[in-house]
Amino acid sequence: MEKFPLHLNPEQITLARNLQMEAAKVWNATCNIHRTVYGRYHYWLKEGALKSLLKGKYGIHSQSVQAVVETYYECCERTRELHAQGGADWKYPYRRKRFFTVIWKEPGIARMGRILRLSNGRGREPLIVKLPERLVGTAIHQAQLVWHRNQYWLHVTVEKPALIKVRGDVTAAIDPGEVHAVTITGGNDALVISGRLLRSFNRLRNKGLRKFQRAISKTKKGSRKRKRLLVKKYRFLNWLERRLAHILHTISANTARWCLQRNVNTVYIGNPEGVRKKDCGRKHNQRMGQWAFGKLRGLLEYKLKRHGIELIPVDECGTSGTCPVCGEYTKQTGRVYRCGNASCGFTGIHRDVLGASGILDKSVNGGFTKGRKLPVTVDYLRPKVLAPKRAA
Repeated sequence: MEKFPLHLNPEQITLARNLQMEAAKVWNATCNIHRTVYGRYHYWLKEGALKSLLKGKYGIHSQSVQAVVETYYECCERTRELHAQGGADWKYPYRRKRFFTVIWKEPGIARMGRILRLSNGRGREPLIVKLPERLVGTAIHQAQLVWHRNQYWLHVTVEKPALIKVRGDVTAAIDPGEVHAVTITGGNDALVISGRLLRSFNRLRNKGLRKFQRAISKTKKGSRKRKRLLVKKYRFLNWLERRLAHILHTISANTARWCLQRNVNTVYIGNPEGVRKKDCGRKHNQRMGQWAFGKLRGLLEYKLKRHGIELIPVDECGTSGTCPVCGEYTKQTGRVYRCGNASCGFTGIHRDVLGASGILDKSVNGGFTKGRKLPVTVDYLRPKVLAPKRAA
Protein backbone atom coordinates (compact mmCIF):
# COMPACT_ATOMS: atom_id res chain seq x y z
CA MET A 1 0.00 0.00 0.00
CA GLU A 2 1.38 3.40 -1.03
CA LYS A 3 -0.03 6.66 0.36
CA PHE A 4 0.37 10.22 -0.90
CA PRO A 5 -1.47 13.55 -0.38
CA LEU A 6 -3.58 15.02 -3.17
CA HIS A 7 -3.27 18.64 -4.25
CA LEU A 8 -6.74 19.27 -5.72
CA ASN A 9 -8.30 22.42 -7.13
CA PRO A 10 -11.68 23.63 -5.75
CA GLU A 11 -13.69 21.75 -8.42
CA GLN A 12 -11.86 18.50 -7.68
CA ILE A 13 -12.36 18.98 -3.92
CA THR A 14 -16.10 19.39 -4.50
CA LEU A 15 -16.14 16.25 -6.65
CA ALA A 16 -14.20 14.25 -4.05
CA ARG A 17 -16.54 15.42 -1.31
CA ASN A 18 -19.62 14.40 -3.34
CA LEU A 19 -18.11 10.99 -4.09
CA GLN A 20 -17.52 10.33 -0.40
CA MET A 21 -21.10 11.38 0.37
CA GLU A 22 -22.39 8.95 -2.29
CA ALA A 23 -20.27 6.16 -0.80
CA ALA A 24 -21.77 7.00 2.62
CA LYS A 25 -25.26 6.61 1.14
CA VAL A 26 -24.30 3.13 -0.06
CA TRP A 27 -23.04 2.25 3.43
CA ASN A 28 -26.20 3.56 5.11
CA ALA A 29 -28.44 1.69 2.68
CA THR A 30 -26.46 -1.51 3.23
CA CYS A 31 -26.88 -1.25 7.01
CA ASN A 32 -30.60 -0.48 6.76
CA ILE A 33 -31.47 -3.23 4.25
CA HIS A 34 -29.42 -5.87 6.03
CA ARG A 35 -31.06 -5.19 9.41
CA THR A 36 -34.57 -4.58 8.04
CA VAL A 37 -34.66 -7.89 6.15
CA TYR A 38 -33.60 -9.75 9.28
CA GLY A 39 -36.12 -7.88 11.43
CA ARG A 40 -39.02 -8.78 9.11
CA TYR A 41 -38.08 -12.21 7.81
CA HIS A 42 -35.42 -13.42 10.28
CA TYR A 43 -33.03 -14.00 7.41
CA TRP A 44 -29.59 -12.45 6.91
CA LEU A 45 -29.34 -11.24 3.32
CA LYS A 46 -26.33 -12.59 1.40
CA GLU A 47 -23.62 -10.32 0.03
CA GLY A 48 -24.41 -11.04 -3.63
CA ALA A 49 -28.12 -10.28 -3.20
CA LEU A 50 -27.35 -6.94 -1.57
CA LYS A 51 -24.97 -5.98 -4.36
CA SER A 52 -27.72 -6.70 -6.91
CA LEU A 53 -30.21 -4.52 -4.99
CA LEU A 54 -27.86 -1.51 -4.91
CA LYS A 55 -26.52 -1.82 -8.46
CA GLY A 56 -26.85 1.32 -10.61
CA LYS A 57 -28.57 3.46 -7.96
CA TYR A 58 -25.69 5.70 -6.85
CA GLY A 59 -23.35 8.23 -8.44
CA ILE A 60 -20.15 6.22 -8.13
CA HIS A 61 -18.64 3.36 -10.12
CA SER A 62 -20.46 0.02 -9.84
CA GLN A 63 -17.28 -1.63 -8.56
CA SER A 64 -17.03 1.09 -5.89
CA VAL A 65 -20.57 0.25 -4.73
CA GLN A 66 -19.58 -3.40 -4.48
CA ALA A 67 -16.43 -2.46 -2.52
CA VAL A 68 -18.54 -0.64 0.11
CA VAL A 69 -20.81 -3.69 0.49
CA GLU A 70 -17.77 -5.94 0.79
CA THR A 71 -16.35 -3.67 3.52
CA TYR A 72 -19.62 -3.93 5.43
CA TYR A 73 -19.61 -7.74 5.33
CA GLU A 74 -15.94 -7.84 6.31
CA CYS A 75 -16.81 -5.75 9.40
CA CYS A 76 -19.64 -8.14 10.25
CA GLU A 77 -17.38 -11.18 9.88
CA ARG A 78 -14.67 -9.59 12.02
CA THR A 79 -17.21 -8.71 14.71
CA ARG A 80 -18.51 -12.29 14.66
CA GLU A 81 -14.97 -13.60 15.21
CA LEU A 82 -14.38 -11.19 18.10
CA HIS A 83 -17.65 -12.27 19.74
CA ALA A 84 -16.52 -15.90 19.45
CA GLN A 85 -13.27 -14.92 21.21
CA GLY A 86 -15.18 -13.30 24.09
CA GLY A 87 -15.19 -9.67 22.93
CA ALA A 88 -18.81 -8.91 23.82
CA ASP A 89 -18.26 -5.11 23.67
CA TRP A 90 -17.82 -5.12 19.89
CA LYS A 91 -20.94 -4.13 17.93
CA TYR A 92 -22.02 -4.94 14.40
CA PRO A 93 -22.00 -1.95 11.98
CA TYR A 94 -25.02 0.24 12.62
CA ARG A 95 -24.06 3.93 12.62
CA ARG A 96 -25.09 6.21 9.78
CA LYS A 97 -22.25 8.02 8.06
CA ARG A 98 -22.09 11.29 6.19
CA PHE A 99 -18.82 10.54 4.40
CA PHE A 100 -17.19 7.22 3.53
CA THR A 101 -13.96 6.12 1.85
CA VAL A 102 -14.36 5.65 -1.92
CA ILE A 103 -12.67 2.55 -3.33
CA TRP A 104 -11.83 2.02 -7.02
CA LYS A 105 -10.97 -1.44 -8.33
CA GLU A 106 -8.99 -2.18 -11.51
CA PRO A 107 -11.95 -1.79 -13.95
CA GLY A 108 -12.41 1.80 -12.77
CA ILE A 109 -8.73 2.79 -12.95
CA ALA A 110 -7.00 4.08 -16.08
CA ARG A 111 -3.60 5.73 -16.31
CA MET A 112 -1.61 7.69 -18.83
CA GLY A 113 1.93 8.12 -17.56
CA ARG A 114 1.66 9.90 -14.21
CA ILE A 115 -2.01 10.80 -14.68
CA LEU A 116 -4.49 8.51 -12.92
CA ARG A 117 -8.11 8.57 -14.11
CA LEU A 118 -10.60 7.23 -11.55
CA SER A 119 -13.94 6.50 -13.20
CA ASN A 120 -17.27 7.18 -11.50
CA GLY A 121 -19.47 5.44 -14.03
CA ARG A 122 -20.65 6.15 -17.57
CA GLY A 123 -21.58 9.79 -18.18
CA ARG A 124 -20.11 11.03 -14.87
CA GLU A 125 -17.05 13.21 -14.34
CA PRO A 126 -13.96 11.16 -13.36
CA LEU A 127 -11.52 12.13 -10.63
CA ILE A 128 -8.13 12.84 -12.19
CA VAL A 129 -5.01 12.89 -10.00
CA LYS A 130 -1.26 12.99 -10.55
CA LEU A 131 0.90 10.15 -9.27
CA PRO A 132 4.24 10.78 -7.51
CA GLU A 133 7.38 9.86 -9.41
CA ARG A 134 8.08 6.80 -7.24
CA LEU A 135 4.90 5.13 -8.58
CA VAL A 136 5.68 5.60 -12.27
CA GLY A 137 5.71 2.22 -13.99
CA THR A 138 4.06 0.31 -11.12
CA ALA A 139 0.90 -1.77 -11.57
CA ILE A 140 -1.99 -0.29 -9.55
CA HIS A 141 -4.74 -2.73 -8.52
CA GLN A 142 -6.84 -0.57 -6.19
CA ALA A 143 -7.20 3.06 -5.06
CA GLN A 144 -8.89 4.59 -2.02
CA LEU A 145 -9.86 8.22 -1.51
CA VAL A 146 -9.27 9.06 2.16
CA TRP A 147 -9.77 12.27 4.15
CA HIS A 148 -6.90 12.58 6.64
CA ARG A 149 -5.88 15.58 8.75
CA ASN A 150 -7.75 18.23 6.78
CA GLN A 151 -6.57 16.93 3.39
CA TYR A 152 -7.46 14.30 0.79
CA TRP A 153 -5.06 11.37 0.40
CA LEU A 154 -4.96 8.53 -2.11
CA HIS A 155 -4.04 5.05 -0.91
CA VAL A 156 -3.08 2.79 -3.80
CA THR A 157 -2.40 -0.95 -3.80
CA VAL A 158 0.60 -1.56 -6.05
CA GLU A 159 2.31 -4.71 -7.27
CA LYS A 160 5.86 -5.02 -6.00
CA PRO A 161 8.54 -7.49 -7.12
CA ALA A 162 9.08 -10.63 -5.05
CA LEU A 163 11.84 -10.28 -2.46
CA ILE A 164 14.60 -12.65 -1.47
CA LYS A 165 13.42 -15.27 1.04
CA VAL A 166 15.65 -16.21 3.98
CA ARG A 167 16.91 -19.80 3.89
CA GLY A 168 18.91 -19.83 7.13
CA ASP A 169 17.98 -21.07 10.59
CA VAL A 170 19.38 -18.24 12.75
CA THR A 171 17.31 -16.88 15.65
CA ALA A 172 17.43 -13.27 16.88
CA ALA A 173 15.67 -11.16 19.51
CA ILE A 174 14.57 -7.53 19.71
CA ASP A 175 14.36 -5.41 22.85
CA PRO A 176 12.09 -2.44 21.95
CA GLY A 177 12.57 0.83 23.79
CA GLU A 178 11.55 4.44 23.91
CA VAL A 179 15.12 5.85 24.03
CA HIS A 180 16.61 3.17 21.76
CA ALA A 181 13.81 2.13 19.41
CA VAL A 182 15.25 -1.27 18.47
CA THR A 183 18.06 -3.34 19.96
CA ILE A 184 18.51 -6.61 18.08
CA THR A 185 20.99 -9.42 18.58
CA GLY A 186 21.54 -12.92 17.25
CA GLY A 187 24.04 -13.83 19.97
CA ASN A 188 27.39 -12.83 18.41
CA ASP A 189 26.73 -9.20 17.49
CA ALA A 190 24.07 -6.57 18.15
CA LEU A 191 22.58 -3.47 16.55
CA VAL A 192 21.21 -0.53 18.56
CA ILE A 193 18.99 1.91 16.61
CA SER A 194 18.38 5.20 18.40
CA GLY A 195 14.86 6.54 18.92
CA ARG A 196 15.91 9.98 20.13
CA LEU A 197 14.82 11.67 16.92
CA LEU A 198 11.32 10.24 17.46
CA ARG A 199 11.33 11.68 20.98
CA SER A 200 12.48 15.02 19.63
CA PHE A 201 9.65 15.22 17.08
CA ASN A 202 7.10 14.14 19.70
CA ARG A 203 8.26 16.93 21.97
CA LEU A 204 8.11 19.41 19.08
CA ARG A 205 4.53 18.29 18.39
CA ASN A 206 3.55 18.80 22.03
CA LYS A 207 5.03 22.30 22.13
CA GLY A 208 3.48 23.23 18.77
CA LEU A 209 0.02 21.95 19.77
CA ARG A 210 0.22 23.90 23.00
CA LYS A 211 0.95 27.10 21.08
CA PHE A 212 -1.83 26.53 18.54
CA GLN A 213 -4.45 25.49 21.10
CA ARG A 214 -3.77 28.57 23.22
CA ALA A 215 -4.20 30.82 20.19
CA ILE A 216 -7.33 28.98 18.97
CA SER A 217 -8.98 29.16 22.42
CA LYS A 218 -8.87 32.98 22.23
CA THR A 219 -10.81 33.15 18.94
CA LYS A 220 -14.51 32.92 18.18
CA LYS A 221 -16.00 29.83 16.58
CA GLY A 222 -16.41 30.32 12.82
CA SER A 223 -14.13 33.38 12.65
CA ARG A 224 -11.57 33.79 9.87
CA LYS A 225 -8.74 33.94 12.37
CA ARG A 226 -9.75 30.58 13.85
CA LYS A 227 -9.97 29.03 10.37
CA ARG A 228 -6.48 30.30 9.50
CA LEU A 229 -5.09 28.93 12.76
CA LEU A 230 -6.74 25.54 12.15
CA VAL A 231 -5.21 25.36 8.67
CA LYS A 232 -1.75 26.15 10.11
CA LYS A 233 -2.27 23.59 12.89
CA TYR A 234 -3.16 20.76 10.51
CA ARG A 235 -0.35 21.71 8.13
CA PHE A 236 2.08 21.49 11.07
CA LEU A 237 0.65 18.10 12.16
CA ASN A 238 0.82 16.73 8.59
CA TRP A 239 4.46 17.84 8.31
CA LEU A 240 5.34 16.12 11.57
CA GLU A 241 3.37 12.97 10.83
CA ARG A 242 5.20 12.43 7.54
CA ARG A 243 8.56 12.71 9.27
CA LEU A 244 7.57 10.41 12.11
CA ALA A 245 6.34 7.83 9.60
CA HIS A 246 9.60 8.18 7.64
CA ILE A 247 11.68 7.51 10.77
CA LEU A 248 9.62 4.43 11.71
CA HIS A 249 10.00 3.06 8.18
CA THR A 250 13.75 3.71 8.32
CA ILE A 251 14.12 1.89 11.65
CA SER A 252 12.08 -1.11 10.50
CA ALA A 253 13.87 -1.27 7.13
CA ASN A 254 17.32 -1.26 8.78
CA THR A 255 16.21 -3.99 11.17
CA ALA A 256 14.91 -6.15 8.30
CA ARG A 257 18.15 -5.57 6.37
CA TRP A 258 20.20 -6.66 9.40
CA CYS A 259 18.18 -9.88 9.67
CA LEU A 260 18.47 -10.58 5.95
CA GLN A 261 22.26 -10.20 6.00
CA ARG A 262 22.55 -12.80 8.80
CA ASN A 263 19.96 -15.28 7.43
CA VAL A 264 17.69 -14.86 10.43
CA ASN A 265 14.42 -16.77 10.02
CA THR A 266 12.84 -16.22 13.47
CA VAL A 267 12.79 -13.02 15.53
CA TYR A 268 11.46 -12.76 19.08
CA ILE A 269 10.32 -9.28 20.15
CA GLY A 270 9.65 -8.22 23.72
CA ASN A 271 6.18 -7.04 24.68
CA PRO A 272 6.54 -3.87 26.84
CA GLU A 273 2.89 -3.60 27.96
CA GLY A 274 3.87 -3.97 31.61
CA VAL A 275 6.29 -1.04 31.38
CA ARG A 276 3.77 1.16 29.57
CA LYS A 277 1.07 0.66 32.21
CA LYS A 278 3.25 1.80 35.13
CA ASP A 279 2.45 5.23 36.60
CA CYS A 280 5.81 7.03 36.77
CA GLY A 281 4.74 10.66 36.70
CA ARG A 282 3.08 13.01 34.24
CA LYS A 283 6.01 13.57 31.87
CA HIS A 284 7.06 9.93 31.76
CA ASN A 285 3.46 8.82 31.24
CA GLN A 286 3.16 11.23 28.32
CA ARG A 287 6.29 9.78 26.70
CA MET A 288 4.96 6.27 27.19
CA GLY A 289 1.61 7.27 25.69
CA GLN A 290 3.33 8.70 22.60
CA TRP A 291 5.66 5.74 22.17
CA ALA A 292 4.63 4.31 18.79
CA PHE A 293 5.57 0.73 19.68
CA GLY A 294 2.47 -0.76 18.02
CA LYS A 295 3.16 0.99 14.71
CA LEU A 296 6.81 -0.06 14.76
CA ARG A 297 5.95 -3.69 15.53
CA GLY A 298 3.40 -3.68 12.69
CA LEU A 299 6.01 -2.34 10.24
CA LEU A 300 8.57 -4.88 11.45
CA GLU A 301 6.10 -7.73 11.05
CA TYR A 302 5.19 -6.59 7.53
CA LYS A 303 8.79 -6.10 6.32
CA LEU A 304 10.12 -9.29 7.90
CA LYS A 305 7.21 -11.37 6.58
CA ARG A 306 8.03 -10.30 3.02
CA HIS A 307 11.41 -12.01 3.44
CA GLY A 308 9.89 -15.10 5.07
CA ILE A 309 10.98 -14.12 8.60
CA GLU A 310 8.60 -14.81 11.48
CA LEU A 311 8.14 -12.20 14.24
CA ILE A 312 6.99 -13.66 17.58
CA PRO A 313 5.99 -11.42 20.56
CA VAL A 314 7.20 -12.72 23.94
CA ASP A 315 7.19 -11.57 27.57
CA GLU A 316 10.25 -9.43 28.33
CA CYS A 317 9.87 -9.43 32.13
CA GLY A 318 13.27 -9.37 33.87
CA THR A 319 15.35 -9.47 30.69
CA SER A 320 17.10 -6.10 31.18
CA GLY A 321 17.86 -6.63 34.89
CA THR A 322 18.93 -10.27 35.18
CA CYS A 323 22.68 -10.73 35.42
CA PRO A 324 24.10 -13.02 32.70
CA VAL A 325 26.84 -14.26 35.08
CA CYS A 326 25.15 -14.95 38.45
CA GLY A 327 21.50 -14.90 37.34
CA GLU A 328 20.31 -12.45 40.03
CA TYR A 329 17.89 -9.63 39.20
CA THR A 330 18.81 -6.00 39.94
CA LYS A 331 16.66 -2.98 39.12
CA GLN A 332 18.56 -0.72 36.72
CA THR A 333 18.61 3.08 36.50
CA GLY A 334 21.35 3.92 33.97
CA ARG A 335 22.08 2.87 30.41
CA VAL A 336 25.01 0.62 31.45
CA TYR A 337 24.10 -2.57 33.30
CA ARG A 338 25.46 -3.04 36.84
CA CYS A 339 24.86 -6.21 38.84
CA GLY A 340 23.76 -5.56 42.42
CA ASN A 341 25.30 -8.78 43.72
CA ALA A 342 28.47 -7.79 45.65
CA SER A 343 30.13 -11.14 44.98
CA CYS A 344 29.53 -10.78 41.22
CA GLY A 345 29.84 -7.11 40.30
CA PHE A 346 29.35 -7.69 36.56
CA THR A 347 29.08 -4.44 34.53
CA GLY A 348 30.08 -2.80 31.27
CA ILE A 349 27.35 -3.86 28.80
CA HIS A 350 24.58 -1.71 27.38
CA ARG A 351 21.37 -2.42 29.26
CA ASP A 352 19.27 -2.76 26.10
CA VAL A 353 21.81 -5.15 24.54
CA LEU A 354 21.56 -7.26 27.68
CA GLY A 355 17.76 -7.08 27.40
CA ALA A 356 17.81 -8.35 23.80
CA SER A 357 20.24 -11.10 24.80
CA GLY A 358 17.95 -12.02 27.71
CA ILE A 359 14.89 -12.20 25.43
CA LEU A 360 16.82 -14.49 23.08
CA ASP A 361 18.00 -16.70 25.95
CA LYS A 362 14.56 -16.83 27.55
CA SER A 363 12.81 -17.64 24.26
CA VAL A 364 15.23 -20.30 23.02
CA ASN A 365 16.20 -22.00 26.31
CA GLY A 366 13.00 -21.40 28.29
CA GLY A 367 14.74 -19.34 31.00
CA PHE A 368 17.85 -17.36 31.91
CA THR A 369 21.16 -19.22 31.56
CA LYS A 370 24.01 -18.41 33.96
CA GLY A 371 27.26 -17.52 32.24
CA ARG A 372 25.67 -17.08 28.83
CA LYS A 373 27.63 -15.64 25.93
CA LEU A 374 27.03 -11.95 25.22
CA PRO A 375 27.43 -10.06 21.90
CA VAL A 376 31.06 -9.24 21.15
CA THR A 377 30.43 -6.30 18.79
CA VAL A 378 27.70 -3.67 19.13
CA ASP A 379 26.88 -1.25 16.28
CA TYR A 380 24.96 1.97 16.85
CA LEU A 381 22.73 3.61 14.26
CA ARG A 382 20.94 6.95 14.36
CA PRO A 383 18.24 7.38 11.65
CA LYS A 384 17.94 10.73 9.92
CA VAL A 385 15.26 12.63 8.01
CA LEU A 386 16.74 13.98 4.79
CA ALA A 387 15.25 17.34 3.79
CA PRO A 388 14.28 17.59 0.11
CA LYS A 389 16.58 19.68 -2.10
CA ARG A 390 15.29 23.08 -3.09
CA ALA A 391 14.89 23.84 -6.74
CA ALA A 392 17.53 26.20 -8.11
